[in-house]
Amino acid sequence: MTDKEKKILEALDTAASDVKIPESLEPDKMKEKLEGVKQKVWKRSYSYWLAAACLAVVIGGAAIYQQMGGADGLLMRNSSSGRGGTDEEVSVGSTIASAKDYDEVFQYFERYEEAISRSSGGSGFLGDTVNENASAGREEAKMESSSADRADTGAAPQAYGGSEGSYSDTNVRTEGVGEADIVKTDGNYLYALKESAAEIAIVDPSGDDMKKIGSISPERGAQISEFYVAGDQLFVLCNIPKTNLDENEVYFYYGEDATLLTYDISDRENPKLTAKLSQSGRYLTSRFVDGYLYLFSSFTVEGDCRSEDIDSYIPMVNGKSIAGTDIFLPPMNTANQYTVVTSVKADKPDEIVDQKAVLAENGQCYVSGSNIYIYESIWRNARFQSLTSGGTTAVRRISYADGMLKGEAQGKVKGYINDSFSIDEYDGYLRIVTTINAATNTTTNTTNAVYVLDEDLKTVGKITDLAKDERVYSARLLGKTGYFVTYRQTDPLFSVDFSDPKNPQIIGELKIPGFSQYLHLYDDGLLLGIGMDTEEESGVTNGVKLSMFDISDPADVKEVQKYTIKGAYSSDVFSDYRAVLIDKERNMIGFSTYGNSEMYYIFSYDRTNGFHQEMEEEVNGMSYMGTRGVYIKDKLYVVKGNAIESYRIGDYAKVDDILL
Repeated sequence: MTDKEKKILEALDTAASDVKIPESLEPDKMKEKLEGVKQKVWKRSYSYWLAAACLAVVIGGAAIYQQMGGADGLLMRNSSSGRGGTDEEVSVGSTIASAKDYDEVFQYFERYEEAISRSSGGSGFLGDTVNENASAGREEAKMESSSADRADTGAAPQAYGGSEGSYSDTNVRTEGVGEADIVKTDGNYLYALKESAAEIAIVDPSGDDMKKIGSISPERGAQISEFYVAGDQLFVLCNIPKTNLDENEVYFYYGEDATLLTYDISDRENPKLTAKLSQSGRYLTSRFVDGYLYLFSSFTVEGDCRSEDIDSYIPMVNGKSIAGTDIFLPPMNTANQYTVVTSVKADKPDEIVDQKAVLAENGQCYVSGSNIYIYESIWRNARFQSLTSGGTTAVRRISYADGMLKGEAQGKVKGYINDSFSIDEYDGYLRIVTTINAATNTTTNTTNAVYVLDEDLKTVGKITDLAKDERVYSARLLGKTGYFVTYRQTDPLFSVDFSDPKNPQIIGELKIPGFSQYLHLYDDGLLLGIGMDTEEESGVTNGVKLSMFDISDPADVKEVQKYTIKGAYSSDVFSDYRAVLIDKERNMIGFSTYGNSEMYYIFSYDRTNGFHQEMEEEVNGMSYMGTRGVYIKDKLYVVKGNAIESYRIGDYAKVDDILL
């Protein structure tokens, strides 16, 4: 470790030790406040407990963006440990039901509260299914254009200032659908979210000496999740807490707004705020397609809503309540959270183009080139009796084009979805891989399934009872062929032929020790896997493993090369695909691992000689945030919290470092 690196670590330690807790948040003071809260009903106390948690996070350094789920996790994942106990089917109509007015929405919440009360009383109330014809005059959902025509053709935000191939971009879920991140480059500058989550630093990396030349700091209290850079605009996605005075003139937290702040960065040294938009709830994720930014947030209704108090159960966008007809009701009475979706045109960031709110239970999302799929797992839980054996995933499709959003269809499959790579749209069909947990009083039987749904989200093909007592760890569905990994002690990599959507077939099964938690098409006929190497008999972990699979014949997949990083037990890539740097043209595979310390690696791959370790360097930044590797021309920049280190691509010799 160099002297400069030691100074960086010492400075980080000093900065952490300087954090002081305000007197109002000292343990005794918090205890007094919480004792007072005990007298309130649970619905209100929930807000106070959440307030304490949020304030503690702010004092600790920042509200943590969903690193554990990345851009997917995006969207508050349900626990995979949930269990169903009966064979009762969940009824889901094919048409999304939008509310007629606020009264209809309020009536839904009344039924929801009744379901909670009856369930807690042990009556086994199941909640009425919401009929797809709930609103008078609702038209049948129709496709205006084939989803295949737009699949993966949307343009991500363009980063100006560098020639094509001279700098890296964020690894995204869907080609052509841009995603925000905590580190970006436009080929001339580096933009990095600092550990405080309250500032984005702008760094000039030209030459061998990096210099911080500017910064963006939103209003006090704002916690930045991530951002985009598009030309001379920088779009900040953050959460801004809402506080008010109670009857004792004490400030209390009552929620937050997901906020989009747009900055003019034509003068990098003096960025200027040009627009501010907000919507109810906590920021979840976003996408950038064809010059439009789509913003997602989660807004929870606390359960104490009153019909005359619209704000208590209707989300708001820019201070105005969303229209009842823009609210999609859930397929059954099991949700008290909205996934709020708004769209903004990049060149008019002060105007909302369209808005929708989807009532969902911990909804997650997958965004294709033309559709937004919001999916939710329905399990037995503390409020309701068993709904279905093995769990059910309800899926709703909202089409998007030029900022306009339209509810199209809804459907269901059995089981739960591992992550957004297990759900994929192709040629007008939606393919889904699920894990099904079927429990009895004494045992749990786990199986897996593959489903194919048409444009109306009706199941037209399926394969069931796959890989008993294992669960899905990763998937990559590529055109007419799909691949997914299940695991117990060995890693079965399944190949699925989707050429006949109504009759999908398992055509290959490769079993090897360990498992892959991330799959990436690296080259024609080559599929890269990043996961863990384990002993076949004992299941003992040997380290993080890179696998290269030959998929030129999907019916006979082979692991042609592997490389194990001894002593490494985890990687950010396992929970956030944006943490990996993969560039086939430059033959670069970059990511960090955790062992006795955090290390950053760069690997190359050769079809004859396999993987070759090009770089192994300790990551010196200290942060809850994930590590990112980006390159500009001939230099690699490893960013961790407030520390940036640069290396020369080729020999990967250290060039410079900077503490922001």
